[in-house]
Amino acid sequence: MGEPSNGAAGRGRRRDWTELPEKAAESIFRRLGAIEVLENAQKVCMKWRRICKNNTRMWRTIDMRNDGDLQAMDYDLEVMCRHAVDRSRGELVDINIEHFGTDRLLHYITDSSRGIRRLRLLCCNSISDEGLGKVAQKLPLLEELDISLCGNISHEAVQVVGRSCPLLKSFKLNKEWCIFSNDEPYAYHFGSWYSCHCYREKLAPFPFKDDYNGVAFAIAGTMGGLRHLQLFGNKLTNDGLRNILDSCPHLCSLDLRHCFILNLDGDLGRICAERIEKLWLPHDSTEGKEFVARSEGYCFKWTELPDNITRSILSRLGAIEILATAQKVCSKWFYICKDPLMWRTIDMHNKFDISNYRPFYLHDLCEDAIDRSCGNLVDINVENFGTNFLLDYLAERSRGLKRLRLVGSHRITDEGFRKVASKFPMLEHLDITLFEDISHETLALVGRSCPLLKSFKFNKQWFRDDCCDKAERNDCAFAIAGTMHGLHHLMLFRNQLSNKGRRCAERIQKLWLPQDSIDDIDPSYDLDAEW
Repeated sequence: MGEPSNGAAGRGRRRDWTELPEKAAESIFRRLGAIEVLENAQKVCMKWRRICKNNTRMWRTIDMRNDGDLQAMDYDLEVMCRHAVDRSRGELVDINIEHFGTDRLLHYITDSSRGIRRLRLLCCNSISDEGLGKVAQKLPLLEELDISLCGNISHEAVQVVGRSCPLLKSFKLNKEWCIFSNDEPYAYHFGSWYSCHCYREKLAPFPFKDDYNGVAFAIAGTMGGLRHLQLFGNKLTNDGLRNILDSCPHLCSLDLRHCFILNLDGDLGRICAERIEKLWLPHDSTEGKEFVARSEGYCFKWTELPDNITRSILSRLGAIEILATAQKVCSKWFYICKDPLMWRTIDMHNKFDISNYRPFYLHDLCEDAIDRSCGNLVDINVENFGTNFLLDYLAERSRGLKRLRLVGSHRITDEGFRKVASKFPMLEHLDITLFEDISHETLALVGRSCPLLKSFKFNKQWFRDDCCDKAERNDCAFAIAGTMHGLHHLMLFRNQLSNKGRRCAERIQKLWLPQDSIDDIDPSYDLDAEW
């Protein structure tokens, strides 16, 4: 066999990376993070160690990026960072610290390197307002500052940085925000549970805390030279953003993603679009950002759904879940939840858990839902609460109602129901369950006032043989027979009507007899199986 060609021989040899020229090796090392260089690369051979140790240019930029799993590391990142700073010999201009860092480390860095132009802090919860404020005056040449997911940095430190760093051109203050609280965007205050509903106080939407704009005002007051600003997940309001725009005339890049309190539908949104070359709005995609908030996997992605899909999902929730929880996720969901088309059907289903839903609280929520329907309401379900006042409130604002379901609304009286019966001319389905105070006169009035009625349910909890005169037991039945001739469906669970004929089995397609099982009855009726 002949000798192998030079090409084949070259392919068979292993490359000796330690023979790389120093400039080439240095170029490669610069692309590694400081941790990889100190923990691995410099340990390959004496030549590489000399390059990594003696070449000051390599340490003008120190990137301490890591995955945040500090317990799995066999080394101390703070000690390693100090070592890297020492190797820069005062020429450090760019440093990135992730998942570690303390006030002491910041002091060490700034005492050693007064020429830093870029500082990035990610998830450094041990760095405080006071610590950042003290070192800010040692960073007169700072041009770029990135503070992301650092929970102990407030507007006070931002203000000190702004005053101490006159050359600052780029500022990022990114936070993690996935909170359901009474701060946003809708809240109710109630008096005693036993207070009359007329004393309740409904607060205006968006009762913001005073310090929501603290960061925005600090930026506006001290960072007039900014060109790039990122405020991911901040709670600034329109007033705070307007102050920033007025005070930072050179701003050309603005990232407002997940600033869900902002409402940019009006003039402020137009001003942003006209002035800012690169603009990210609160609901824009989060792709491309340089950090991951822990809550993004379970909260924020939902807020990026198109409006029509969000509306479809929210419409499947009950009114209580929407008003008490869903609309508080962000301003986008709040405004979707105000769409009158979402409130053509109002389902106030609840389990009457007195610790979670007090009657007057449900009363207020129901009124709010009725108001949001803007007269378009066609179907409403009220369970375990309700008063004559609420029924009248509903009747005055929903003349096109087609289905009314009242379950366990014991505060609605016979007189109250009689007053509103004539205000539901379009009613087709009526369900009155667990009412003990509705008389046959009222039922007769309902029948005469609602000529389109097709389905009627009049269900009771129990009865005793001696609770009324036997001659009165058929009064409700006679009221139905005399006024509701168009009925297709009738349910009279545990009523006391007597037996006047045997034609049921011949005429009725779906017939339930007195002794039949009640397992298939709507569970929301909460009827006792034993009586």
